[in-house]
Amino acid sequence: MSVKMSTSSPEAVKKLLENMQADLRSLSMECKKKFPPVKEAAESGIVKIKTIAARNTDILAGKSA
Repeated sequence: MSVKMSTSSPEAVKKLLENMQADLRSLSMECKKKFPPVKEAAESGIVKIKTIAARNTDILAGKSA
């Protein structure tokens, strides 16, 4: 049995943001010493995602505008 989520559902958006942050954290850790600019870019991406999420709490909570 599969569960199908709408791409605009709050649950899907939350999961996407969590996955993106986890991927960027992983990339940051892997690139720590050999590729400092990549590490910095990944960390910058994490901050941007957190900022976007904080500004859009109504969407993440499933509230209509």
